[in-house]
Amino acid sequence: MARRTFDVIDVTEILVHWHAGRSLNEMSQSLGVDRKTIRKYVAPAIAAGIGPGGPARSEGEWQDLVRGWFPELADTRLRQVTWRRSPCTMTTSPGS
Repeated sequence: MARRTFDVIDVTEILVHWHAGRSLNEMSQSLGVDRKTIRKYVAPAIAAGIGPGGPARSEGEWQDLVRGWFPELADTRLRQVTWRRSPCTMTTSPGS
């Protein structure tokens, strides 16, 4: 699968499906997201003691949790936009 950028809404959707009891395989196929990526975004919920089938949460509650667990999704300035070039990888051609 190609690399993709996630937003709060995307992770909220993953968590809503997971909380409803859908399997990783089902979510991976229907959402087009790798199972490892789903595990990454579900891990903080599990660590917080939240499990599938627990008390219902609104989408807004999930979004608040996602913003706390993954601040880089809420504030795009925290994302690394480009890779820094190392000075040792920069070379000049012999004719320069």
